[in-house]
Amino acid sequence: MFGFLAQRLVTTLSLAALFLAVGCRKAPNPVEAHRLLVGKWRLVIKSDCEHWGVKSDTLILHSDQRMEQHITLLNGRKYDLSQERWEYFPDHSISLDRRLIVSDPQNAGIPQLQVLILEFSDPPAIVLNPSENCFYERFSSEE
Repeated sequence: MFGFLAQRLVTTLSLAALFLAVGCRKAPNPVEAHRLLVGKWRLVIKSDCEHWGVKSDTLILHSDQRMEQHITLLNGRKYDLSQERWEYFPDHSISLDRRLIVSDPQNAGIPQLQVLILEFSDPPAIVLNPSENCFYERFSSEE
C-alpha cells in the first residue's frame, strides 16, 4: 500500500512540475527583451476602457528608446507625441516617459511618466492596470 501511495505522489508531483514549467515563461535577457519591445503597439479596448472615449491609441517604441504616441478620441480630438522616451526594466516592467493618459476623458492629453507591467506572451503586452482588461499589444516589429 505504501509503495502505491509513494508512486502516486511521485506521479502527481511530476505532473505538477511539468505544468508549472510549461505555464511559466522565463524572463528574456535584456537584449531579447529590447528586441521584443521595439515596434508598434495598439491599445486593446475592452469593457474596462470603453468609457475612455478612445478610438485608437498607438505607441511606437524605437530601438534608440524614443517613443511616439498617437491617439484619436471618439470626439475627433487627436494627440501626437514624437520625442518621448521608454526604458525596459528586468523586473517585467517598462517606463514610458510622458505617456498621454486617456483613462480620464477630462484630463486626456496630459502626459505622465508611467511604469507599467510587461507580459512576454505571444504577442507581448503592456498592462495598464492588472485589475482591468485594457492593455497594449504589439502588432508589428517595424518601427
